[in-house]
Amino acid sequence: MKKNNCIILLFSIYLVSFANALSPATEKFITQNHSRLATLTEADLQAAGLSSNWIFCYGPPPGENWMKNPRPGTLIRLKGNRLNLDTLLPEPQKEGAEAVLYQEFEAEGDGFAQLGIGCDWWFEVYCNGELCYSTMERGNESERYVPYDHPFFFPVRKGKNLLAVRVKRGSLSWKFACSTIDFTLPELPIVTVGPWLGDPDSDCVCIRFTTLGKVGAGIEYRELGKTESQIEWDHRQGRILRRIFHASRLTGLEAGKSYEYRIVLLDPRNPARRVYPAGDAWNEFQIPETSVSEFSFFYTADLQHTPLTEQVRILDGLLKAADAASCDFFVFGGDIGNAFEPEKLFYGPIARICANGGAERPLVMVRGNHELRGDDAERYLDYFANRDGHSYGIFRYGDTVFLVLDSWDDTPAEAKGAEYCKYNLDQWFEAEEKKFLEQAIQSPKWTTAKRRIVLSHGAPYSHYDHWKTMPPRLQRLTDIHFAGKNPKFRLDLWLAGHTHHYTRSIPGTSIIASPSRPEKPLKDGLEYCYPVLTVAGPKASQKFGTSAFRVDVNSDGVQVCAFAPDGTCFEKIRIADNGKVTELISLPHFEL
Repeated sequence: MKKNNCIILLFSIYLVSFANALSPATEKFITQNHSRLATLTEADLQAAGLSSNWIFCYGPPPGENWMKNPRPGTLIRLKGNRLNLDTLLPEPQKEGAEAVLYQEFEAEGDGFAQLGIGCDWWFEVYCNGELCYSTMERGNESERYVPYDHPFFFPVRKGKNLLAVRVKRGSLSWKFACSTIDFTLPELPIVTVGPWLGDPDSDCVCIRFTTLGKVGAGIEYRELGKTESQIEWDHRQGRILRRIFHASRLTGLEAGKSYEYRIVLLDPRNPARRVYPAGDAWNEFQIPETSVSEFSFFYTADLQHTPLTEQVRILDGLLKAADAASCDFFVFGGDIGNAFEPEKLFYGPIARICANGGAERPLVMVRGNHELRGDDAERYLDYFANRDGHSYGIFRYGDTVFLVLDSWDDTPAEAKGAEYCKYNLDQWFEAEEKKFLEQAIQSPKWTTAKRRIVLSHGAPYSHYDHWKTMPPRLQRLTDIHFAGKNPKFRLDLWLAGHTHHYTRSIPGTSIIASPSRPEKPLKDGLEYCYPVLTVAGPKASQKFGTSAFRVDVNSDGVQVCAFAPDGTCFEKIRIADNGKVTELISLPHFEL
């Protein structure tokens, strides 16, 4: 299956017939350019300079080149963007009567614009002789006869352009409506980003993707090597959801088995028609055996770089440096942007994960404090909730258990001037996550694991925090279980972000390994026997703005390599199962 790419190609190719079956040229154009279209604003669209004035030519189009050569006719003006063409003739016409409307307009430069047409009952549109849209097969499909019935893009070139619209009367009237409209994408059964796997565990996985417009969707899957399959629809209580973002959770899977899947879409214009965007191609994934000890994963956080192209460039450097395409899964450790902005997340970082094997290997999402900001912050769980509906959870990968913690906001809800946190119910959330953790550490997933790793945006110690909020909160949540020289449960590793300064704690000491002296943490490591490793983030005082880990696990322990975007491995350590840390590539040590 072809991987979607967030790098935009040239968009001078025209669109053909959105209303019915897509032509090969149209499908190719949308596949290559959907990310550009989906992120356009009204200001991005080429001003076409269209007016309400048209030349009306009664009768069928004469000759083969009628769409390129306008013929003499009657100058008419649409009133309020619409007109009943019957009023232009001595008497009402019969069904099937035809006419052509022409308009010449000036464009300031090459580009494309969006037009909307409604017609009783058929029409087709040409711009500069190229077919842009047609309803000749299915008709208007709506009796509103307004421009928003059929929005479509069409190409324009600098200077003069010619629109030619062939209209064919229906049985009721000859209403015609046309105008440039506010930017809106057509709804088509096309995958724009994905698929990517998420929420891995010993018996389930979630498959996510986005589509061009609101489309019904699902996942067809089967055990590898078998022909019988089943479909898990993206639905709520039996009703398939028509939406742009899709998530289908496959449950009841068996450890040690391989599966294959493909996306199924319902054509919005004909829901009885199922569309398979990948055709006969299937993606494969495996649920590891519970005894598996060898695997690897990629971890990064704090990708707060702008513009989106810079964020993608840095992430690409980190993925390449860590050879992330060979990892078994990926982790985004929070703050993947300055706010939770789904479109930017999908077309930027997640599209890059897809390009590095995300369709076959899962992406684990960890919520950071910046995912609690922005107009879509309250929708984070609509996109990335786990099987229990939470932003925190527990999962097994082979013999290792992973605890995903939500470190919440770094700013108290009562802080002055921080409007973004006024919607946070701090005490309620802390109490709920505490209940979850108490249950999680009693589950067989936790108690039978050979090793235990925490994935979190913040950490209970080794971190400086301006508001003195996040580390104390995590201390209250986890110290009772994991702190002390002889904790109830010994952690092997805690991975974090948030501070934007790369650090590695030396367990049982107040020493921090770092490229440069970090700010004094709120709490040292004297009471902790597990290491906290924190990736870098955008910070002017550092040599690099973001970093990433590649973590390789085997039967003897864990190896962690830290990478800069330029490919440099600047720290490499080995953590034995008994907790002993061996420095293979060392950094300066600072007593704090």
